[in-house]
Amino acid sequence: MKILVIKVAAIGDFLMATPALRALKQAPQVSAVHVLAGRSIAPVAGNDPDVDQVFYLDDRRLFRGGLLARAVEALKASWRLRRERYDVGFNFHRDRRFGIILFLAGCRRRIGFLRNGRRPWLLTDAVPVEGIKHHIFHYCDLLKPLGIVCLDFKMAFPLGEDVAAAAAKKFLAPEGLDNYVVLVPGGAANVKEEMESRRWPAQHFAELAGLLLAANRRVLLLGRGGDAAIAARIKEAQPAVVDLTDRTTLAEAAAILKLSRWVVSNDSGLMHLAAAVGARVISVFGPTHPGEKKPLNEGSVAVWKGEGMACSPCYRDGVFPRCEHLDCLRQISPLEIFELTKRFQPHRDS
Repeated sequence: MKILVIKVAAIGDFLMATPALRALKQAPQVSAVHVLAGRSIAPVAGNDPDVDQVFYLDDRRLFRGGLLARAVEALKASWRLRRERYDVGFNFHRDRRFGIILFLAGCRRRIGFLRNGRRPWLLTDAVPVEGIKHHIFHYCDLLKPLGIVCLDFKMAFPLGEDVAAAAAKKFLAPEGLDNYVVLVPGGAANVKEEMESRRWPAQHFAELAGLLLAANRRVLLLGRGGDAAIAARIKEAQPAVVDLTDRTTLAEAAAILKLSRWVVSNDSGLMHLAAAVGARVISVFGPTHPGEKKPLNEGSVAVWKGEGMACSPCYRDGVFPRCEHLDCLRQISPLEIFELTKRFQPHRDS
């Protein structure tokens, strides 16, 4: 049985799908697992050992282009995939429109999510999405129509020892960093949209950095290009922090995260990457219920103040509404996070 999985974006979402991809690859009835992914997530999609072939499309054009550009991109991908003659296609997105690609690609059986009781669109099998449930388990649920069960829920991001050693030599050794805390103050953005409402305030990160530095902890900032302005604000407030924003590849960032004492992160792709490589993560959640996305690895902890708030969680069906107060995030104090870094056992010995 030849399988196609559509998982176009984003980095964190793809990592949460890796346990399901592993279960597919290990199933005796499956001969090959192919993935259609966006070019923006090539560093994770192309690094998955359980995927036999990755086909890429221009996800920026697909999500942000005009109607004609989107249609052309979808048709190009469908035409290329049709030559592969897939037996089963999975839509790992909750957006039903990706079912069009599965249909046009000629997948005989098409499996995806059933949301809000809506009638399945171009699917042969639809799996309900109900209540608060981690996305890792939702992806694994999609395999049930084939009788395939996930037995391992650990996210995959293989990291060779040579890569980790090279990253340590390049970034950590020059700064004398061997016992440090990583702060991830940005993220919550992908090729489709930028979600500022998922970010703990930069001022809070700066205050946390000050508390850590005062306790003789080295502090390092990680992020991508779009996070530079946030990192600059923290660096201005706390000049002693080491800012590696937009200076690393994804693999190098993974190595730095893995070697850290703690990672404090927004709900973001780097949060999932840290969990995938076994780092201990203090994750800060706001509009999203942590039960859907929090790191599941041992030693990690999620902080959320939304329980009991009438407006929380406000994330619904892929939409983050505008929020003027962000109380669910602002009520998480830097001191509270700092105390957590002292309370729980560190990832590495001091």
